[in-house]
Amino acid sequence: MSLVIAAGGTGGHVFPALAVAQVWRDRWPTVPVFWMGVRAGKERRWVEAAGFPFHGLRSGGWQPSLGWRNLRLAYRLPIAAVETSFLFSRLRPRVVFTTGGYPGLLPGFWARLYRIPLVVLELNRYAGRTVRWLSRWATEVYGAFSQVEGISPSVSFRWMGVPVRFSSEDRSRYTSATAKAYWGFPVESPVVLVLGGSQGSSALNRAVEQMVDAWIEAGLSVLWQVGGREEEIRSRSIRRIAFIEDMAAAYTAADVVVSRAGGSTLGELAWWGKASILVPSPYVAEDHQRKNALYWEERGAAIVVSEEEGETLREAVIRLAKDASLRRQYEEAARNLCRTEAAKAIAEALYQIGYGST
Repeated sequence: MSLVIAAGGTGGHVFPALAVAQVWRDRWPTVPVFWMGVRAGKERRWVEAAGFPFHGLRSGGWQPSLGWRNLRLAYRLPIAAVETSFLFSRLRPRVVFTTGGYPGLLPGFWARLYRIPLVVLELNRYAGRTVRWLSRWATEVYGAFSQVEGISPSVSFRWMGVPVRFSSEDRSRYTSATAKAYWGFPVESPVVLVLGGSQGSSALNRAVEQMVDAWIEAGLSVLWQVGGREEEIRSRSIRRIAFIEDMAAAYTAADVVVSRAGGSTLGELAWWGKASILVPSPYVAEDHQRKNALYWEERGAAIVVSEEEGETLREAVIRLAKDASLRRQYEEAARNLCRTEAAKAIAEALYQIGYGST
């Protein structure tokens, strides 16, 4: 008897689910958590590093950029379906939890076939395809936003917020000064944290490349997560890193965050109470990042610019970094969008669904 979590593909799907898994392990250590993801996905490293058993499936999702190579799904999906069935018989889940994305699709279908309670968490303002499909028979659908478009009004929906991978101890690990020193930045220099997501964003990186010198000339320091396997660049005013491992140090050091507008990242910005400039990706399904970003902008929690507005982005970063009073307004608005106990609330709800009657 166990909790099965199906999540993968990007950090935005994985890290919120990991936050829930960690709460579950702390509260009910005798009830195992098993993870299902893509065999060759990045999630294996993150999940195993957190100490959870990982079961990789020969799964995948349709990606327009791959063209004819998507035909591999014709043999991968049947194999993954058999693997999922075998794992369900062996792991005997009492409840299945997924944050959407194609790694959650087959476990979600199998939960229905085996009549196992299924809970889905949608992290964006507009539900993705997997969540829209699975919500039809999910026991409950949870949302990072108070309202989620794209799912039926008849679905049992609860606003839970975004489970984050941080704890109260992370807030106290650094001060602003010690965090800046950790990255090698001058303590007096405002820090701009640039996040393109765990896989990076080539378009956002190109935009930042054209304005980073102007930020440095204005007296700012830049901590830049570029994604992929980029070579690290380090100087007194810039750290350019493929993937930031210590995000507590990054968020504590940051005075301004430039970011895509994925639901998981927004949840972290709210939890840390950070002033942000959101550059929503126009390449994602259902244009959900733009919808996320506008939700924040309407509530005074962020400035929203497009990739094409390079001059606007350059000047907005400098203005926000230099104006502490304006920055505090955005920080307070961001904190107002946070549900600090989301991971705990979701873990407790999952336990009640799977084990509450025992």
